[in-house]
Parts: sequence; structure tokens; C-alpha cells
Amino acid sequence: MEILERYRTEIVSALEAIVPEAGILRQLTGYPLGLVEAGGVLGPGIGGKLLRPSLVCFACEALAGDLQEALPLAAAIELVHTFSLVHDDIVDGDRVRRGRPTAWVVLGDHQAIHAGDGLLALAFHTAAQAEILGGGAACAVASLAAATVAMVEGQARDLELEGRHAGTELYLEMARGKTGALLGSALELGAIAARRPDLARAHRGVGELLGVAFQVRDDWLGLWGEPSEFGKEVGADLVRGKRSFPIAWALERDPSFSTLLKEGSLDEARARLARLGADEATAEQSDRLLAEAEERARELPWPNGARAAFGDLCRGLATRVR
Repeated sequence: MEILERYRTEIVSALEAIVPEAGILRQLTGYPLGLVEAGGVLGPGIGGKLLRPSLVCFACEALAGDLQEALPLAAAIELVHTFSLVHDDIVDGDRVRRGRPTAWVVLGDHQAIHAGDGLLALAFHTAAQAEILGGGAACAVASLAAATVAMVEGQARDLELEGRHAGTELYLEMARGKTGALLGSALELGAIAARRPDLARAHRGVGELLGVAFQVRDDWLGLWGEPSEFGKEVGADLVRGKRSFPIAWALERDPSFSTLLKEGSLDEARARLARLGADEATAEQSDRLLAEAEERARELPWPNGARAAFGDLCRGLATRVR
């Protein structure tokens, strides 16, 4: 996936420059980013796919914009994403993220909350300082704020749906906020950085589709992925009663599955899902959403090379292992 490699060095440098050089906030914000370990020693470095900031840079260049104007917005959206992961891990009780102990495990619950708050504050401070002519920085902050609100609402709905008999329609609505909003903002921010606010809405729509597809694929990995490759515990969402896409899809076809979810083992639940065909249905749903995103992207005034790179990204996300 060329898009994820093309901008990585610049994005990492931008993020490293934002994190405080010393003090408690370096420990709190630097740990979830991978810059420091417990006690302040150097960490493994910034990890993850950096999908959202890469999309900011990609969309900006696809519209003939200046990459340097996109980088502050790219860094800002990755900080928002990392803030959401820190708080999400606290809510879900997840102990592993990207192959490392989660922030709350290392820092404690209270300091991990402060870590997330610090990342969010740094994100908006960075976006507000972006040097984009014609009120572009204000538009960028508004986009990022709207996406953050939608993401938080989606996460709250995700928690509210736990243990409920929720179908795929409710699931997709939740995923559009939880994951789609920030990916939509990523492409929108790229258009803003390229000084093409007239194309911001169209870019946001493509990114939202990509985000929902990404979440559906993540749900598949959460049940059938390899733990060593997935980077966190497989089956944890099922144990907690989360209504991921495979679960929502299965409940629509076999309401009695809810009893097994409450009383059966993880292996029994996965076996029933397989018999119902939930694994294939989940993969097909992700593929449909990615195909729609790619189709909508063809309507954007990108050069052929950018369209090809975006198509490669969609195909890569459809088959990703983590």
C-alpha cells in the first residue's frame, strides 16, 4: 500500500516535533505514540499504519497542493486518533495495543486519561497553527472538531449497544461515527490543505465509506485474525458482548445466538458464527464498502496515478491482517 509508505517519514518527524521534549506530558503523550517507555527511556518509535495522516497528505498532493501545508493537519488527526485509542482501551479494559501494554496498564487509569486529554489538546493546538491561506486553518479546525464529536458519539453508541439485540443497520450507523468520521475528515483536511474547500464534502464522503469498511474488516480480524499479527487480543470484543458486524449479522438471522453469547464459550460462539456464514458475510460487506469508496473516488479530480494508488490502498485494506 504505497500511500502508507510514501509519507511516513514526514509524518513521524512532524509528530516527534509536537510531543514535549521533557516533563510529565512527554511521558504521558509519548508513551501511547511509542516515543517513550515506562520511566522515560526511549520507546520503539511511532507505530501503527498512520492511515489517517497519510490520507491527509495523499489528498492534498492529489489536488496539487503543498505537502508542507498538509503535514500539521496530518499530525493533528493522528493525535486525535491516538487520544481515542487511549480512552477506548480504558473503557474496554484492553491490555495490549500494537504489541505493547496499553497506556492505562503502564501509566494507570487516571494518568492515561490525562494522556488522552493531552493528545487531544496538542492536536487542536497544532491544527490551529497550520499556515493555510484564506481561512484554511479555521476550516481545518472545524472539520477536525466535527469529526471528533461524531467519533465520540459513535464510541458512546458502541458501548450502549453492548449486549443488545442490535442489527446491521444500527451497527453501520455507529461505525460511520466511530471510525468513518475521522477517515472522512482525513481526506477533507487534505482538500482544505490543497486550498480546495469546494471539494471538501466530496472527499469526506469517500473517507467515511473507507472508514466503515475499515471497521468491518477490523471486526473480522477481531474474531478470526492471528493474535501475533492483529496486535491485540482476538475474541475480546465477543467476550465483552460488543455488537461487531459479524455478531449483528448473525443475530439478524438467528436470534437464539444471543443465548450462546451469554452462556457459551468463545470457541462455541465462533463455531456458530462460521456455520451461519458470518465470516464470509463480514468480508463481503467490507469489500462492498471499499468498492463503493473506490467508485466515489473516481468522481474526484485526481490524476490517474492517485486513483491507482487509492485503489491499491482499498485492495490492501480488504486483505489486511492487522
